[in-house]
Amino acid sequence: MRYCTASPSFWPAFPPLTCQVLHGDYSAVNLLFDGDTLTAVLDFLPPAPFLVAYEVGRIAFDPRTVVLNNDWIAAGVNLVGAYLDTNPHLPAADVTACARVALLQLMTSLYGVKQHYLKPGLIQQDLDQFWLLRHAAASRLLGNLDDVENALAQVAHRR
Repeated sequence: MRYCTASPSFWPAFPPLTCQVLHGDYSAVNLLFDGDTLTAVLDFLPPAPFLVAYEVGRIAFDPRTVVLNNDWIAAGVNLVGAYLDTNPHLPAADVTACARVALLQLMTSLYGVKQHYLKPGLIQQDLDQFWLLRHAAASRLLGNLDDVENALAQVAHRR
């Protein structure tokens, strides 16, 4: 297991967090199901080591979940708990930090900007909806970050 440190100057220092080779965009739109069975994972970037908290946080606190599910905190924490059932060796610091890392990604990612402003096209309305959803998710996650991290800490220490 390799550890990374991530502490942007505008954010409280993170503890050392685990790195491993990740998919990089393991989200609902890149998963294909046949009923309840996962049949394919799409859109792999070249493999690169990065924070496990990034991948777990982006899955558990996907903008669609955060905005469209009234019980989004419980849904995210339940997903992290299920992840821990399969991967029980993930350090508690990674579990507790995953929502903060997901929020940081939401607040700093420029995905879609080039398509929106430099090469507008047929999917302009979809991009607008995408950005409004991300903004709503970031606002909601930021406003509830203490509650989310407390719930994640409880899950991390229950094992």
